[in-house]
Amino acid sequence: MALNKLKDIRLEKFRFRKEREAIGVDLGSTSVKVIQLKGSPGRWGLVRWALLPLPNAGPDVPGPERRTQALNLLRDYVGKQKKSSTRATVFSVSGNSVIVRYVKFPKMSRDDLSKMIQIEAEPYIPFSIPEVNIDFHILGDVVEDGQKKMETILVAAKKEIINSRLDVIQQVGLKPIMIDVDAFALENAYEINRNPAVKESVMIVHMGASVTTMAIVEGGAPKVVRDVFIAGNTLTKALQRNFQCDAKQADTMKGQSYLLATPEERERAMSEQNKEVLQMSTVMLPVMKDLLAEIQRSLDFYLSQGSDRQVSRVLLSGGACRLGNLTNYFSHELRIPVEIFDPLSRVEGAQVIAPEMRPLFSVAVGLAVRRDGDMG
Repeated sequence: MALNKLKDIRLEKFRFRKEREAIGVDLGSTSVKVIQLKGSPGRWGLVRWALLPLPNAGPDVPGPERRTQALNLLRDYVGKQKKSSTRATVFSVSGNSVIVRYVKFPKMSRDDLSKMIQIEAEPYIPFSIPEVNIDFHILGDVVEDGQKKMETILVAAKKEIINSRLDVIQQVGLKPIMIDVDAFALENAYEINRNPAVKESVMIVHMGASVTTMAIVEGGAPKVVRDVFIAGNTLTKALQRNFQCDAKQADTMKGQSYLLATPEERERAMSEQNKEVLQMSTVMLPVMKDLLAEIQRSLDFYLSQGSDRQVSRVLLSGGACRLGNLTNYFSHELRIPVEIFDPLSRVEGAQVIAPEMRPLFSVAVGLAVRRDGDMG
């Protein structure tokens, strides 16, 4: 496949030498996150990192303006790097322009499926096939109704979003070697940080500004993948409406907010006459309840696939997960342990990044660990 055309999304990666490192670039809607790691599975070290906030990234800022800001920030950052630094880059896509489906195709070779994928995929893709790039990853063989089939992850992304992000990467002088999907990057970030002695299924909930990505990971593979549009900007808009303020003021308030998770916490705030905490929590709770319902829906779907299925933990990441007391709220409602995910907990040298900032880099870390020979 010609790299300059990128006809497909590759869940597997484009081939490059094993010793060559890649930069993970997460083009978010409020900031650009950059991570480069060195090493191999079991031992990773931090080479460089950057958090580049967009100067103007409110929920009402048009996409083209945010894209221009991201391009300028990334160009400036790349220009300051040493000429010897790697330019190989992995980036990702998410949102309503990306479709992930779990499909059972008739048993055939990968080559045969590659030739037929556009025809086979058409019933599962709600877009016009010429508008999208398609790829797949075979999870394994199954038997259904006495017929041998292949359980397959089918991915389709609109060419428009791919080309837009590809253009940013190329314009700043970086060399794109792979396109990934946010949910699969989160799985990779989890895999390099998990205790290999512990077998568990976890749910990762990455709360960005515009999109919340959910991935339930079992046995090294994503079993449920979803993007929902209840995220940080939803909270910002709720605060704007209630307090009649601009987006910047609402964002500042959000950063200082504390969610009252239980009736006891609400009673305590009332007895202490903490009106500001009460008011902000009251504004944000309906948004969090909507997101909670989506999380529960994903969990219910996964659990319905087998009586032996269970989720041990929920891991929160992304900028919006820093909302005060959010882990307690979700844990109380879901009856499952909920933790903030540190995607750099097993990466040497990562202590230079403040602990409260690390959850923002979950997608970028998952992109940066792509190496020759890894899967999906």
